[in-house]
Amino acid sequence: MKVGICFGGYCPMHQGHLDAVMRAKKENDCCYVVVCGYNDEPRARQINLPLKTRFTLVKKLFHDDEQVRVLLVNDSELGIDESMSSNNWSVWTSQIARLMEQDVKQRGEESYFFQDSTHYFWYVGEQKYQDDLQALQKSSLLQNHPKITHPQTSSIVLMDKVVKISAEEIRENPALHWNKIAWTFRPSLSTNILITGTASEGKSTLTRDIATYFSLPYVEEFARTYMIQNDKADAELMVSDFREFLIEQRRDLLQKINSRANNGVVVSDTDNVVTLMYAKSYADDANINMTLDDYESLRSLAHDLKNEIVWNKIFLLPPKNDYVDDGCRYMNQASMDERNKNFNILIELLDEFGWRDRVEVLNGGYWENFVRVKTYIEELYGSKAQ
Repeated sequence: MKVGICFGGYCPMHQGHLDAVMRAKKENDCCYVVVCGYNDEPRARQINLPLKTRFTLVKKLFHDDEQVRVLLVNDSELGIDESMSSNNWSVWTSQIARLMEQDVKQRGEESYFFQDSTHYFWYVGEQKYQDDLQALQKSSLLQNHPKITHPQTSSIVLMDKVVKISAEEIRENPALHWNKIAWTFRPSLSTNILITGTASEGKSTLTRDIATYFSLPYVEEFARTYMIQNDKADAELMVSDFREFLIEQRRDLLQKINSRANNGVVVSDTDNVVTLMYAKSYADDANINMTLDDYESLRSLAHDLKNEIVWNKIFLLPPKNDYVDDGCRYMNQASMDERNKNFNILIELLDEFGWRDRVEVLNGGYWENFVRVKTYIEELYGSKAQ
């Protein structure tokens, strides 16, 4: 029996990691992939991928691969630090041996798995890891140590880096290295762009044109489609309609982010803060069946939905264009005073949701605004550097 072992923080998992896993599972009877790390790691906070989430995503990636088995090791729970001392390596590899034994027992494979003749191959991508594991093999700490690191029953394989990429480089700019990211990790690393503002400022056209230019998945304004399909005017809207706007807008967005068609960037022409902007404005309008209590209930729901999505960039269009009556827009808010009032509500909501720091105001005409958004996305993909 031959068993391969690969390990890493996988923050995120990429093709460099997959080279090791693919080789390990082909050269052995099976491969254990060990997802490891600490609680509250800075790298994990950077892309909102805590250890348990990464473990889940690696399991999902290999869920139908009978040769690959995924383990989770929380270094914080083991009480070890990042010094990579011989003692830390001993504690850490002993935990892996225990988890492997538990896995074999759960699968009912004791009769033929991990016999005396079994050999363990560690696949590493860093010279430091090879040196440390080889030092552990020679250490006196091995007196009661499992066979997975015993010099007679284990070997350390240093991998040549076929894919020249690091997880740190990916964290800095996921879109630039999108094709090297394992697919289950991609939704968490999507660069999500919101183009927003008050009505009649051209955000829907700008969103659609940018999506067409870069072949990006994009999200339309659910409320407008809903009102057309249900033949509803603003004065007829109920709080239940607004709840549906919030839920379905977020569902559409998550669907685009999680789609295999996502090539690193998703763009949306509205968000739930826009729905709240209208709800708050309508709560003060006697022509709309909306109260401040209704608004507060919608606000609470929007905050509950907030953590499902991260906006990496928000382009904000201030009121400046002519207000167009397209049969959907509420003409009682056509004046510049009303539009500025809504714009100020939107600014307050962006502050409330903690998104103000990623806002860029677009004050140009259509072409200037298009070029600015286009340039931002080109820089994500590295086009400008070429």
